[in-house]
Amino acid sequence: MGRSRGAIAVDDLIGLIADGTFRAGDALPPEADLAAMIGVSRLTLREAVRVLKDRGVLRVVHGRGTYVVPMSEWTDLGTIMDVLGATTEPVELGMQLIEVRRMIEVGACGLAAKNRTDEDLDVMRRELQNFEDACKDGDVESVLAADIAFHRAIVAAANNPFLQTFMKALESPMLKSRRSTTAVREVRARAQEHHHAIFTAIAHGDVEEAKEAMRAHMTQTKKDLAAL
Repeated sequence: MGRSRGAIAVDDLIGLIADGTFRAGDALPPEADLAAMIGVSRLTLREAVRVLKDRGVLRVVHGRGTYVVPMSEWTDLGTIMDVLGATTEPVELGMQLIEVRRMIEVGACGLAAKNRTDEDLDVMRRELQNFEDACKDGDVESVLAADIAFHRAIVAAANNPFLQTFMKALESPMLKSRRSTTAVREVRARAQEHHHAIFTAIAHGDVEEAKEAMRAHMTQTKKDLAAL
């Protein structure tokens, strides 16, 4: 099923903010003009503005207009990640993401070692195999997808919905920032080794070893990015 016109209009407005057409503090054009700019009806535009108002991206001042809010005040993590992913150079984005991922995933890995079920291990084992198969084929997009799926499985095994929400929001910028390093065979080989170490520690229920394995993985990933 295709996306609704309202959802597309939301993305169009976010795109205009991301590319600098509308900056923080700017007033949006009159409703009729803005609707014509993005090619939607005024009713659809109102729906999109309402959504972005709820996300903290826009502020409606009755009698004056609709204004773009500074990103620091936005409340929807997914929207923030989408804009940062679209506006930040890949290596810089990757370095910033690694800092955040280290904070989240090291702890998540420890929780996964503590809370994982047999079903969680089955999912991780399957994603490990998918990653290895993709590495053998050398298809970068498949490797990226399998890599993210493995990390997603770890966070799911931690059994904390807040962690899953944070990690889901990071996936899109992760895809953008990791393409260059993933294209390097040696980087993929190192990632395979780290993934196996992480999985083994989680499977053994060794909380500290799992955290250390993820910490080492994040450190190596940062080195790989810095080498570009």
